[in-house]
Amino acid sequence: MTPSRDALLFDTCAIINLSYCSPVATLFRDRYKGRGGWAEAVRLELTRQRTRKPPHPQAGRACNWAKSWLGEPFRVTDAEGQAAVVEIQESISLGSDDDSLDHLGEAVSIHLLSAAGGGRLISDDHGARDAARSRRVKAASTVGVLAELLSRGLVAPESVDTYLTVLRAQERMRVPLTAIDLLGGSLASWA
Repeated sequence: MTPSRDALLFDTCAIINLSYCSPVATLFRDRYKGRGGWAEAVRLELTRQRTRKPPHPQAGRACNWAKSWLGEPFRVTDAEGQAAVVEIQESISLGSDDDSLDHLGEAVSIHLLSAAGGGRLISDDHGARDAARSRRVKAASTVGVLAELLSRGLVAPESVDTYLTVLRAQERMRVPLTAIDLLGGSLASWA
């Protein structure tokens, strides 16, 4: 099973970040249901984060939210695809001390979207977005998607500000962006 050419594949960071803010999570689910998806590696990463010591406090809620609307996760089972995933994963984590399983979900998603010839990676990992774009795969952060929706009048500025405030409160974002910044095209590293 491969994603459609208009699929949005969500990575672990994006799923966790969205799950912190129910109104925005609901907006994403309602707007992208039927197009949203995820990789089995993302599901496994969320499960691993939930069971490690100490567990990630949001991983369980994030995984349950994703299961509620993203459908069956996509997998890469062929040897050639798995080799491509390893190469993408290494390019994302180049120069970092990340765990060997980190970035696997992003790498699988990038490979699947590249093979599908379309779709978009939704990732709040800057390195993953760069890796996707270097392989001609469209990529956006959750903040970038909200900026698009905001510019089209499809989300209220107050909802965007709530999400950005929640991300900062949870120490998931350091940049003091607001809805006004997003309307002005200033996304900083969240582009």
